[in-house]
This record gives sequence, C-alpha cells and structure tokens, in this order.
Amino acid sequence: MNFHPLISSALLGLAALTLGCTSPPSADASGGSANWQAEPAQSSINFVTTKAGQPGVAAVSEVQTFRKFTGQLSKQGQIEFRVDLSSVDTGVEIRDERMRTMLFNVRATPQATFSAQIDPQVIRDLPANGLRDVDLNGQLSLAGQSKPVSAKLRIGRMGADTVLVSTRSPIVVNASDFGLRPGVEALREVMGLGFLSSSAPVSFALLMREQR
Repeated sequence: MNFHPLISSALLGLAALTLGCTSPPSADASGGSANWQAEPAQSSINFVTTKAGQPGVAAVSEVQTFRKFTGQLSKQGQIEFRVDLSSVDTGVEIRDERMRTMLFNVRATPQATFSAQIDPQVIRDLPANGLRDVDLNGQLSLAGQSKPVSAKLRIGRMGADTVLVSTRSPIVVNASDFGLRPGVEALREVMGLGFLSSSAPVSFALLMREQR
C-alpha cells in the first residue's frame, strides 16, 4: 500500500489546481475574458508515494491519481481547484479505502482546495501555440488546515478556446503541514512497512476551456 499527497493544489491542486486557451479570447462587456473551466476527462492530477518493506531494502515509488476534480479561472484571474479525495486511485481497492479512511478521513474533510490569483492578461496575451511560464503563490486547504503553497506552472494555448496548464516541477506536499502525519504512520503500521514517506510530489496537466 501507499500513502497520500497532496493537491491541489490543486491539489491543489491540488492543484490542484487552473486555466483555460489559440488566438486571444475576446473581451466580454466588463472588459475581461470569460470564465474558464477544467475538463477532467482530458486532464490529470497525480502524486508519487514512496515505501520500503524493511530497513535496508530499496524503496519503491508509485504514481497515484485522483479521478474527480474541478477547476476554474474567473475573468478577474481568480483560480480555484477542488479535488474529491474519495476519488483517490492507487490501482488497489483496499489501498484506496485505507487512504480514504485512515489518511484523508473523507467523511470529515472530503475535499482539498487550492486557490490563487493570476494576472488575467497572461491568458489574453498568449499567442497561438504559445507558451508562458507563471509562478504562483496560493493557499492549499487540506484536512481542515490551510497553508501557503508555491507552484511553477506552464500555460500553453491549444486552440481558440482552450489552454493546457501543467506543473513545470512537482509541488511537494508534506503530511506534517496538514496534520496528516498520524495517518501516514497508521498506514505504515497496517501495511507492515519499514518506511512510508510523509511527503508526496504532486503534478498535474489540466485542459481548460473558455465558457461564454
């Protein structure tokens, strides 16, 4: 079994969590671009867990994912991502259930949320097939705790009304920052592991579409 992330960010991302897309979007009556919505079927949020069976045994890293999340960017540049923690998918059903109950406690805190502010002009000025790197400082809310999180993103225009937003480097989320360390330790014990990492790198690629 494995353990947790996140975001996100959102989340986070988190992710996680952000935007949406060829020629610059036209302005609406208020002078800003329209809202953008993430398309989960064409997006992904992943995190990496690391474990070792016994001391001295080489550690194993595995990629996990979340299947359900939402993301939006408002015309004012407000970004918000919400991740359904019960949708964690490790490829092993009992492992998923343990993470839901022993780590995330989804009955009490079913979502992770990432929020941040971006200059909306960044999206409007993206040329056809262009790329733009953006560094963001936002807030990740997880397990009843809210902490500042930095994210290095890359935004690429994919079409007249779509953009792809992805992490340039993973966002490392530490369990201790969100009071999740006891859950990580409980998972380690029930799995009979010598080591289970209490931090997880989170990455995402989100296709976002302009809504009018």
